[in-house]
Amino acid sequence: MFNKTNSSSSSAPSAPDMPAKKTSTPTRSAAVPSIFGSDIVITGDIKTDGHIQIDGRLDGNIHAGNVTIGEKGAVNGKVVATAVHIRGKVTGKIEADIVDLSETANVQADLVQDQLMIANGAFFDGKCTRKSGVTASAKSSKKPA
Repeated sequence: MFNKTNSSSSSAPSAPDMPAKKTSTPTRSAAVPSIFGSDIVITGDIKTDGHIQIDGRLDGNIHAGNVTIGEKGAVNGKVVATAVHIRGKVTGKIEADIVDLSETANVQADLVQDQLMIANGAFFDGKCTRKSGVTASAKSSKKPA
């Protein structure tokens, strides 16, 4: 009546299935961005470790893992992230390892970055500063006169 072979025919989930569900949750949250639609206006700061996409308007600062500003998106404030991809408008300051300005970007900001890509047609007005400073190979190639 209570033997081990009957427990496998039960329709209830077994204990080994539960850990698989827990491991899939962090992967999903890291891959799916938080998207703010074109009809949203935010006044205040946003802070997250994940990805964020702004298609509306933000009057405030962003601190995130990756930031994407959509074509109709606008940010007035400071953006701090690992990577920033801009297709819309940013006014303020941007600090990131990678900054990518597409052909529709309109950026009036100072940039602090390690890698900068500016597409043909992008508008940029500001100052660029390399985050890591002068590389060791560039220092060694300079010789005193």
